[in-house]
Amino acid sequence: EAVPALAAALADPEPLVRGHAAWALGRIGTPAARRSLDAARGREPDAGALAEVEAALAGSGG
Repeated sequence: EAVPALAAALADPEPLVRGHAAWALGRIGTPAARRSLDAARGREPDAGALAEVEAALAGSGG
């Protein structure tokens, strides 16, 4: 399953990678994906990546 790898990518040093991982997790939309996004929302320092996390949560029912 892709969720564990994408969840790990939410901690990548590059904000672009974190944003893409958030987008992908939002598209997957499983409870595990939403939990990963919710955790990332509380620790994401980059405004652009945070916007991707929030958009992914909104699109996946979070």
